[in-house]
Amino acid sequence: MAELRKKWEDLKRVSLLSAAHLRALTFTASSRGTKLPLLSLRWRLFLDVLPIEHFGQDDSECQQVWTLAADRERQNYAALKAQYIVDLSAQARNETDWKRMNPLSLDEDSPWHQYHKDQELRTTILQDVTRTFPDEPYFRQPRVQRLMADMLFVYAKMHSNLQYRQGMHELLAPLLMAVDRDAVETGEFPAVLLDRKFVEHDAFALFERLMRMCMAWYQTPPIVSPSKARHSSAAHTPIIAQCQMLLDKLMAVDPELATHLQGMDIEPQLFGIRWYRLLFSREFTRLRDVFALWDMVLADSAAGTLRLVDWIGVVLLVANRRLLLHGDYEDNLTTLLHLPPLPRPAAETLEQTPALPNTPLSPKSATFPALDIPVSAPKIPFAALTQPGTLPIQRLALQAAYLRGRPTKEAALLVARQYEMWEEETWDVIDDVDTSMHAIYDESSESAASNDSGVPGPTSAASVPISAPVHGRKMYTSSTLQQRRANGSTMYGMSTSPQSLPSSPPRMTGAPPSSEHLVRVASVLSPGETLLSLGSATAQATGIAAQCLDMLAAQPPGDKQKAETIASCLHAVSRIWQDEVVRLSDQQSGAVASKRRPQGMAESELRRILRQLDSIYVDVSNNAALNAL
Repeated sequence: MAELRKKWEDLKRVSLLSAAHLRALTFTASSRGTKLPLLSLRWRLFLDVLPIEHFGQDDSECQQVWTLAADRERQNYAALKAQYIVDLSAQARNETDWKRMNPLSLDEDSPWHQYHKDQELRTTILQDVTRTFPDEPYFRQPRVQRLMADMLFVYAKMHSNLQYRQGMHELLAPLLMAVDRDAVETGEFPAVLLDRKFVEHDAFALFERLMRMCMAWYQTPPIVSPSKARHSSAAHTPIIAQCQMLLDKLMAVDPELATHLQGMDIEPQLFGIRWYRLLFSREFTRLRDVFALWDMVLADSAAGTLRLVDWIGVVLLVANRRLLLHGDYEDNLTTLLHLPPLPRPAAETLEQTPALPNTPLSPKSATFPALDIPVSAPKIPFAALTQPGTLPIQRLALQAAYLRGRPTKEAALLVARQYEMWEEETWDVIDDVDTSMHAIYDESSESAASNDSGVPGPTSAASVPISAPVHGRKMYTSSTLQQRRANGSTMYGMSTSPQSLPSSPPRMTGAPPSSEHLVRVASVLSPGETLLSLGSATAQATGIAAQCLDMLAAQPPGDKQKAETIASCLHAVSRIWQDEVVRLSDQQSGAVASKRRPQGMAESELRRILRQLDSIYVDVSNNAALNAL
C-alpha cells in the first residue's frame, strides 16, 4: 500500500498537478529519465472513465468523484454479465415446462436455442483469444483467456448489430494486462480504484470507451477494387473512407510517394485496415512499444476521436519512403505488411539531427487543413525528439503530432530526412557472433531475437552512396560500427577527410571534426537548407528559454544565476544568426566568403546551448513541482 501511495504522489509531482501536463508527459517522460507510474489509471483518465478534470485537486474530492464513477462502471458491467451469461442449469431446476427446457428443442422461445447460438459465438471468440500475443506468457493463462472471452462475449451481445469481429481481442488484450498489472488489494484511496476484485470490470470499461472511437472501423464489407468501389456501398463505409483519408493526407504532404503507391495499385486498405483496427499493435514486435504508443495516442485523444492515428500512419509511410520508392509491387506490399523496425540512432547522430521547428504556420503554406487543436490539448514539446532517452516509438508519435499541426510538404520532407539520417547509423547494433549476423540486439539487453528475415549482413556504409536504392534497413556489428568511426566515416558513408567530398550534396549537415571540411560542406548547401537546419535548433532554444523564464517568473525570487545564464544563451543565439545572415548574403551576392564562424561550428554551438537550456529546464520544472506540492 505504501508503494502505491508513493506512485500516486510521484504521478502528481511530475505532472505538476495539471491534466494537460500529464498528457504531454507521455511523449517526453523517458527523455528525462522519468517513468510514469499507474498506466491503467492514466488510461482511465484519458478515456474519461474517470473524470480527468478532477486530476490535481484535493485527494478527498478526487476520491469522492472517482469512486462514484468507478462504482457506476463496475455495477454496469456486473448487470450486463448477469444478463448475457446465463446459467441454464439453475433455470432448469425451477422450470416446470420441460418441453421448453429440453436441450434438443428447436423452438426459438427455448432458452437452449439461444444458448446454442451463444456457444457458436463463444467458440469464435475463444479461437482468437487463445492466439492473442502468442509470445507473451501472460495471455497463455486460463484465467486471462476466460476473462477476455467473457468481456468480448458481453460486448458482442450488447452490440447485436456488430457482434464480435476479429481484431477486437487485440484491442482488449493490452487494456486487460495494464489493469491487471496495476491491481492491488482493496484499501484506501487510490487503492479503491485499482481493486483486484474488479480487474475484469475496469478493463471492460476501458475497452468499451476505446471501442466507441474504433467501432466504425469494424463495420466493413469485403474489400473491393477501386473500379467496383465507385458503384458499391463499400466505398462509403467508414474503414474504407478512413484508409482513403490516410492516402489523401500522404498526398498532401508527400505527393511523390502517394502517387507512386497509387501507380502501383497498392490500395491503402490493404495495410490500413489492420493499422486502424488494431491500433498498430501488430506493427511492433515488443508489447511495451504498443503500451508506449497507446499511452500517447490515448493521451492525445479528445472529443471522442483518436486524433493522432492518421498521422502515425503517414509517418510510417514517410519513414520508409526510400524503400517504397525503389521497390516493386511485391517488395512494397511486403514492406507495408511487415514494417522494418524503427531506427534507434546513436546519441551523436541525434545531436546532428535537425530539430522540428515550431514556428507559426501560415494558412497558405498548409497543403492539408491543420487540425483545430483545442486549448485544453497538451502542448507537445518537440525538442524531446533529439534527446537520447526518447524511445523510437515516442519519436514516431512526436513526428505524427508535428505533421498534424504542420501538414506541409516541407515538414514531411524534414521527417523523411530525419529517418534517412537515422537509418544509416542506428543502435540496432548486434554483438559479433558470426558473419551471417543472425542475432539482433534487443533494447532491454535481456535477450536476442532470431533474425530469419533475410536482412543483409554487415556492409561498409562507405560503399553505398546516399542516392543508391535501399532495399532493407542496414544493420552493423559492434566492431564494424567502431571501425567505421575510427576510419572517420560519417553516417552517410563519406569520409571526414577534408580531401574527399561526396559526389552529391549531403542531405544533412554532419559533424566532421575538420573545420575546412565544414566550410566546404556548407558551401554545397542551399540557403534554404542552411536556414532550415539552423532555424530548427534556434526555434528549440528560444522555445525552451521562454518556458524556463515563464516558470522562473512564477517562482519565488532568488534564482538570478539561471536567469542570467538564459539571457547569455539567447545572446549567443542572436550572434550566431547575425553571422549566418552575413554568410548567406555573401553567397547570394557572389562575394568572397566571410571569415565568420563556419556553419557546422554554428550548429555545434547551438546544440551546446540546447543542452544547457534543457538542463536548466529540468531544474526549474522540478522546483516548480516541489513548490506546487
